[in-house]
Amino acid sequence: MKQIEAIIAWTPARWVELRPETAGQVVVLPVPDTDGAAKRYIMQAGACSPALAGLSEESRIARLFIDFQTIVVRDGIDPQTAHRAFLAIDEYRFRIAPDTEGAAFEDPPEED
Repeated sequence: MKQIEAIIAWTPARWVELRPETAGQVVVLPVPDTDGAAKRYIMQAGACSPALAGLSEESRIARLFIDFQTIVVRDGIDPQTAHRAFLAIDEYRFRIAPDTEGAAFEDPPEED
């Protein structure tokens, strides 16, 4: 899904007492979140922020990787857990190193 259609929701690992059922977890959900699944998590980013749509493409992509860094470094989510969740976002898959598991090409290279 496109970044502007994705809600990133997580609960920091250290907040296990506040939300034991989601502590240390991250999910990427489509907008609209008709089931309200994002509410099970304490933190949210992505499409739930109205400011995201007003950013340039470059700024949105920077925001995506800043969110990833925040989730992993500040909030203690396992990097591979965050990576697997973020693979649902097209812009993430297209911009990670091409030899990373789950990476994709926006414009696939031509076959020889």
